[in-house]
Amino acid sequence: QLPRRFIFALLLLCCGATSSAEPAEKILFVGNSYTGGIRKIVSELVKQSPHTKAKISFINPGGKTLEFHLKSKGTIDKIKAGKFDVVVLQDQSQFPAVFPDRFQKAAIGLNKIIDHSGAKTVFYETWGRRDGDKMNKKLFPTYEPMQKALSKSYQATARKCRADLAPVGSTWRIVRKKDPTLGKELYARDGSHPSQKGAYLAACVFYATLFEEDPRKLKFTGGLPEDEARLIQEAAHSTTKN
Repeated sequence: QLPRRFIFALLLLCCGATSSAEPAEKILFVGNSYTGGIRKIVSELVKQSPHTKAKISFINPGGKTLEFHLKSKGTIDKIKAGKFDVVVLQDQSQFPAVFPDRFQKAAIGLNKIIDHSGAKTVFYETWGRRDGDKMNKKLFPTYEPMQKALSKSYQATARKCRADLAPVGSTWRIVRKKDPTLGKELYARDGSHPSQKGAYLAACVFYATLFEEDPRKLKFTGGLPEDEARLIQEAAHSTTKN
């Protein structure tokens, strides 16, 4: 039989190994207005969750691409010096669908810098515009083909970078199918940016992705009616689990 002191030492080692595998506590979001649009509600959700110690930073100048951030000294310096656990990357809303190769090239460049800094990359998969892309009508006359192109581009790039994906766009699609009225209410008036409901959906997906928590257990509803919050939580659980 092993001496009791030896067994106790082994138990301590095991406990130490388990507690070191903690979820992200320092997170940087890099994107544009689609990141800015969820900033407030993501921060509030985290404050009201068990992960109150998590520190979240944002770089979200309007309309910018990952190509811009790859060339931005401010963005790169922050990634290198910030000692982040996770860096979330979000490209301009049309770019990954219209220019998938350019998107992937910039994403790979940023992922290398993130990896070298000791952080992990998470891609923020965005959603198709409510009525399709009016600037690219031939490519995306309606929501559905735009969403498919965005999801395909983000998923392929996440695989290429061996990074995680926050499937916000895929969750958006489920909600649009299950409740078309709520699906349209995920958008702001411009049919592009997130409304409060859309921002809540994104926050639920990030909660599940970053902290590996079940969003269905959230008490925070972001001011949404109970039934709508539950539907969104269920959809976020479904996409992040799969």
